Amino acid sequence: MADSMREFWDARAEENALFFVDNRLDYRNPDEASFWAGGEPELASVLDPVGARLEPGDDVVEIGCGVGRLTHVIARRAATVRALDVSPAMLERARTYGRGLENVEWVLGDGASLAPIAAASADACISHVVFQHIPDPEITLGYVREIGRVLRPGGWAAFQLSNAPELHRRRSGREGLAIAWRALTGRGPRGQAAAPWLGSAVGLGALREAAADGGMEVERVAGEGRLLCFVLTRRRSEDR
Repeated sequence: MADSMREFWDARAEENALFFVDNRLDYRNPDEASFWAGGEPELASVLDPVGARLEPGDDVVEIGCGVGRLTHVIARRAATVRALDVSPAMLERARTYGRGLENVEWVLGDGASLAPIAAASADACISHVVFQHIPDPEITLGYVREIGRVLRPGGWAAFQLSNAPELHRRRSGREGLAIAWRALTGRGPRGQAAAPWLGSAVGLGALREAAADGGMEVERVAGEGRLLCFVLTRRRSEDR
C-alpha cells in the first residue's frame, strides 16, 4: 500500500504538483501566486474550526506537506517544522520552494507511520487534505496513534479527515466517462479513479479509539458527516 501511494503521488507531482495540492486551481494553467497566497487561509481552515493556535516556541510536525504550502506559513509562526511526505518527488519540489526556511526539516515518510520522528518530540501536529486520500482507513487510524506517540504531554493535533463514506466512490456513467476522456486527452488530471485519490472515510468511533490508544483525547470535532471534518486531539499529561 505504501509503495503504491508513493508511486501515485510521485506521478502526480510530475504531472502537476500545484494542482494536486489544491485541485481548485486551473489544471492547465495553475496560478502559482494564488496557490502560495492560499497558504494562510488554508492553515486557518484547519486550526480555526477546532480552536487551535500555534505559539512561537512550538515544535510542529506536518503530515503530508506536499510542496510545502502550509509549511511556509507554519514556519513563520512556530520554532521548528518537520514536514513529512510519502512522495520524494513532492519533497524535491518542497525543498526547492522552501530554500531559506532554516527552521524546516523535510522528512520522507513511509506511508504508514511518523517514523523517523522521535517520541514525545512535538508540541503540535497538523495535517490537511491528506488523510482523505488514504485508501485504507486503518492506515489513517495508525497515523492517529502515531500522532499520540510523537506529541509531548499536553501537546495537540489539528487535522482533517473525511467522515463521508459516500464521497469515496469511483464515478460511473457519463461523469466517469467525461473524467476519463479529459485525462486521456490531457485536458484534465489523471489518476482520478485510482484508490490513492478516491481515498476513504474514517468513523468517529474508531477515531476516538485510536486517539485513546495513542494516549490522547478527542477534544473537538467540527464538520461531522462531511468530507472536511476537522479534529482536535490532545496528548494526556503524564500524571493522568
